[in-house]
Amino acid sequence: MNELIKQYFDRVAPTYVHNENEVMESLLNSLELKHFHRLLDLGAGKGIISEKLYERSKGEVIALDLSSVMVELAKKNHPHSHVKFINGDFYEYKDEKFDAIIVFDAYPHFMDKDGFIEKANELLNKDGMLAIIHDIPRKILNIHHMKNAGTVSRKLEEPEKELIPFLKYFKPIEAWEDDKQYKIILIKK
Repeated sequence: MNELIKQYFDRVAPTYVHNENEVMESLLNSLELKHFHRLLDLGAGKGIISEKLYERSKGEVIALDLSSVMVELAKKNHPHSHVKFINGDFYEYKDEKFDAIIVFDAYPHFMDKDGFIEKANELLNKDGMLAIIHDIPRKILNIHHMKNAGTVSRKLEEPEKELIPFLKYFKPIEAWEDDKQYKIILIKK
């Protein structure tokens, strides 16, 4: 399945556009990243939030994406970045532990939810934060994914339902959505 996802994003990468917006800025500001020293921007794509994570934390930021084309475009778009852009599969990724993992507008593309939870638990320090955030509402996101990326995406559930399998390793801090955004914030137990 990950090979299909990689091929899909390699194909759409050159024309993929995500514009910065107020909702994205608000979501990132709400994370209060200044006390995190090592962050993973997971599903980083072209790096739209990668440098913003660095600016807010001044910590080490690793931006990981499955698509090699997305990573190359991120490096090209951010040539003087403080961020380390890496092409790789999250499920197979091995590294030192992180203080925070931020998944911005990418979580439904992680098709193996149980594997995602296990890997997030493995890669986070105790009391580390996992943030799943979207700068569009869930209903619009699900419609878009089913129309354009149905084979490489799964349906995003209500935050309260989506976080249930995480409770094995994580404590929920926030789980809500409105007509502009979607947010789940968890802390590793």
